[in-house]
Amino acid sequence: MGIIVNTVAIFKMLKKIKHLFDIRRQKKQYLFIVLIAFLFSFSAARLYSLNFTKYVYIEGYHIHHFYFGMICLSLGGILGTLEDDCKKKKLASALIGIGLGLFGDEIGLLLNCTSDGMICNYYFPGWDDIILTMVAIIIFLMAIADSEIVWYAKLVEKFFKK
Repeated sequence: MGIIVNTVAIFKMLKKIKHLFDIRRQKKQYLFIVLIAFLFSFSAARLYSLNFTKYVYIEGYHIHHFYFGMICLSLGGILGTLEDDCKKKKLASALIGIGLGLFGDEIGLLLNCTSDGMICNYYFPGWDDIILTMVAIIIFLMAIADSEIVWYAKLVEKFFKK
């Protein structure tokens, strides 16, 4: 129930600040797709994990959705880097968002799982802080996507100067 309340709160927050983001601009549109895919996949993974007990097993090993998230992140990153086509970049953005959502949902388990008898607690008390931080970072990137980032250019010039 808490995930639904937090997701609704995030969407209300986005509605209040939507005027800051003109998602008709391409970079912001890609980040908006990442944000929506992240929120959707995180919510779906959290709801599934808390309400169903069917898991993926390969040769006796429980495969967590963390790994599927890493696959989506990798594919999205590679596709986004190699392609110039707008539709493929949107697909890459969606894959990155889905990967971040699946990874973000497993953070609590990864931080709480102990090696003593493999006792793992899926309920991590700080998971909402981590998720809200990830959302805030994506929104920050959307806010600065089309602005000229002088500090970044100076940093790159300093470290990669010949």
